[in-house]
Amino acid sequence: MRSHYRKKLNKLLGAAGDEEFIQLLWATNVLQSEYSDAARDYIHPDTIPDGAITSDMKSRFAVQKWEIETLANEIMTVPKVRRPKNGKTRTLRWDHFQASLNCAIWLRKLENAEYRIRKKREEVFIEMGRIAARQFEWQRGFDNVPQFYRNAFVYGQGECASYFEQKHGISLNRFSQIGFMLYVLFVSTPVMHNDSSWAELGVSHEEMERVLNLISMPFPEAANLARRRRKRITHTADKPSILRQSPCLRFGSKGERIRAPLPELIIERVTSGVFYDVVSGGGTIRDNYGKRFEEYCAKYLADVLPKFGWEGEFSYRKKPNLFDTPDILCSEGPLLTIAFECKATRMSQEAMFGKDPFSARGYEDLTKAVFQLWRFFSHCRRGYADRTIAEDAVGVILTLDNWLMHSLTLQRQVLEKAKRMAETKDPEILEEDRRPVVFVAAPELERILTVATEESFKKALLTSVSDEFAGWRLDGVFRELLAGAEREKRSFPYVDELGSLLPWWDEMHHAGLSD
Repeated sequence: MRSHYRKKLNKLLGAAGDEEFIQLLWATNVLQSEYSDAARDYIHPDTIPDGAITSDMKSRFAVQKWEIETLANEIMTVPKVRRPKNGKTRTLRWDHFQASLNCAIWLRKLENAEYRIRKKREEVFIEMGRIAARQFEWQRGFDNVPQFYRNAFVYGQGECASYFEQKHGISLNRFSQIGFMLYVLFVSTPVMHNDSSWAELGVSHEEMERVLNLISMPFPEAANLARRRRKRITHTADKPSILRQSPCLRFGSKGERIRAPLPELIIERVTSGVFYDVVSGGGTIRDNYGKRFEEYCAKYLADVLPKFGWEGEFSYRKKPNLFDTPDILCSEGPLLTIAFECKATRMSQEAMFGKDPFSARGYEDLTKAVFQLWRFFSHCRRGYADRTIAEDAVGVILTLDNWLMHSLTLQRQVLEKAKRMAETKDPEILEEDRRPVVFVAAPELERILTVATEESFKKALLTSVSDEFAGWRLDGVFRELLAGAEREKRSFPYVDELGSLLPWWDEMHHAGLSD
């Protein structure tokens, strides 16, 4: 059945014009968003079923955003239908919603068939992690204040920001501002040009080209790259997306027509995507944004949960060596209850979708972080660190990216490898020192702490390490614990401070963004 579904999908995509199909995907995405009116001029109204104009992901007419992203990549790799010697070539209608929906339906059938092949030889939790990596960002969204603030705090200051500007000839502030302007434009129109009209908005042709050099690619070049990168991966849902590197695609002999089938990915590229611009700066730059991430987490936790006692990293002596504590320590009275290790490394494609994700870069850092937490708990028990650990104390690995989402198998592998590391490097780490460890991504933490109190946050941490909730994300545990209870929602604490990191933000009066 897999080959049958692949042929059906390829037949549709092979009959589509590249630029026309990208516009159809744009129109489908916008039609099923809060900006639906903007898409009505680009889709024939008779082809839109009742109920299709909705942002409800559960609708039977919904074409999911991750499906649109996959289809935009697939159109780059599928050969075009050859024109027959006699008779006309049938082409996919670029202005029919049903054409987009049909492509999505065949894509789902293909992916389901591929999953049935894979599930016979892989654990379900590995696949759940892949599904989460593909879908959860889209369910959360990119166009929000925390996304801008967190990434500007981490990448937009100090040596990291200087390296970005030296490398690309444009400041990170200006890069994100022009990216946001492009996002606003593309939620209302399918195509833009770098012409004189931008001067009216204070953007020079040179500035726009510098930004476009980072976030766009001529379609033929993108297609060549997609064919090279995607052919090595068997399962369609696991293949890398060129749109994460280049959310904009350029068409025309001089690349004069610029399109963005998923404008939200422009926001992702100019915020968290800056990682890929600065990671090449070497150890000094990586240390810089790693420290910034620790500072952000410490500041955020202390401001949102002020009843706890908060303390940053410090050194202590266990002769003949000096050791550092975990990055953030949380206490209730005289007892230390939570120890946090922060990791700013982003996930690679192999870590998210590879056949052997645990072999990918990054998991070694998580393993080491668990070991360091356990070693600290052990040193406290042995009297070296001058801190008393509560009986129910836990460790937290706080990541900038969505590591280990819904992947119980990988979590267990990290913990097992950390246990072996402890047995080798410090045999005095006892079983009682190997406290439970929770893995939490920063966006997940931010969502929880819009409503959590000190008490409910700690309860969610302790509950999440129980057998009943093994493999659950922390925000899912929190929702389950507080189901039906009234919760007062607090706004993100740094809404009024974003302008200090991104000066353009105040100038544009927070246009188009929500808390």
